[in-house]
Amino acid sequence: MRKRESMGTAPAPAKRAGAAAVLASVALLLGACAGPGAAHEPAFMDEIEALNRHLEEQFRAGNLLGVADVFADDGVLIDAEGTRTAGREEIDAFWSAIETPVEWRLGVRKIRGSDAVAYELATSRLTTRHDGELVTVVSDVLLLWRRGPDGAWRIALHSFWPR
Repeated sequence: MRKRESMGTAPAPAKRAGAAAVLASVALLLGACAGPGAAHEPAFMDEIEALNRHLEEQFRAGNLLGVADVFADDGVLIDAEGTRTAGREEIDAFWSAIETPVEWRLGVRKIRGSDAVAYELATSRLTTRHDGELVTVVSDVLLLWRRGPDGAWRIALHSFWPR
């Protein structure tokens, strides 16, 4: 005949291990059920992340018109002083004016939106060479991305302000 444990006694080691396993399983299940998108980002977020890497690669290669090509033809840049650079010609000139590109890192902090329009908050670390010295400017960046009729994402608005 089995003896019942009273409520005042500690569970046996095997029971404690079993209870821990059950709690761990419940925690994993709850984590998996956190809601749609909890484990997988929407495709547009991955596409924009990939375009960030493309921008960095173009800059590093010195292809500044390749950077400008990611902007919409009617895109706008607004700097910390509020200076507005708008349209294909001005955007091409803005990027082409950088004489010695070295490195650009875009650290994404947040991307939100839909399959048609999205915004991105990022930290930019843009390094150029001036008089033989490396100069890095760290800025906060807001990008407004818009998907064009051809299905490609383009930057409609790029605003930045140094930290």
